[in-house]
Amino acid sequence: MLCRQQNLKKQCKMKFRFLLFTFLVISWSFAQVETSINDSASTKQETKITFTQFELSVPLQGNKNRGEVFPDGSVNNSWFVPEGINSSFGYGIHLNEWLGWSAHTGIGMKLSEKLIVAPVFSNLRIMPKIGEETRLGIDVGLGQSFALGRGDLSGTYKRIKLNLEASEFQLFIEITSYGFQLHTTNQGSISVGFGVLTF
Repeated sequence: MLCRQQNLKKQCKMKFRFLLFTFLVISWSFAQVETSINDSASTKQETKITFTQFELSVPLQGNKNRGEVFPDGSVNNSWFVPEGINSSFGYGIHLNEWLGWSAHTGIGMKLSEKLIVAPVFSNLRIMPKIGEETRLGIDVGLGQSFALGRGDLSGTYKRIKLNLEASEFQLFIEITSYGFQLHTTNQGSISVGFGVLTF
């Protein structure tokens, strides 16, 4: 009887050790699977260096009729009036969303001049972080602009843009020069708009 009790104790100790060993092996294997999934997900995010950018803006013109009284008695107090609409699309590469280079094309309209322009340009993006997900910076663009429906009228396109970016949404003020004259006036615009970026 004494031998039997000793055998039972040995078997219980062996079972306990086996269960403890099995539990530890299973715990470590789940931890390794979880770690490898997290590592592979972060690797995929870090390797994507391309981005796309879509912009829509409204060029502004000084209001020549400011101070004029309307028939209903109200006064025209607007400093600026809309001049048309601009749109552009770009595709490029970036370094941590901070520094980027992209190729853009688009279309711009100036209603007062009855002018439609198609610029093709490269763009340098410098956007340092100023908050958790907020960036403030500039875009500088240089390329060629083509006046549509005006023969061979074209010029060197230049733009500078001040951006405020939160996550993938962007608000901006932009100054552009089309690089040619129409009716003895240099053509360009000052615009306000928004952009959407996809990293």
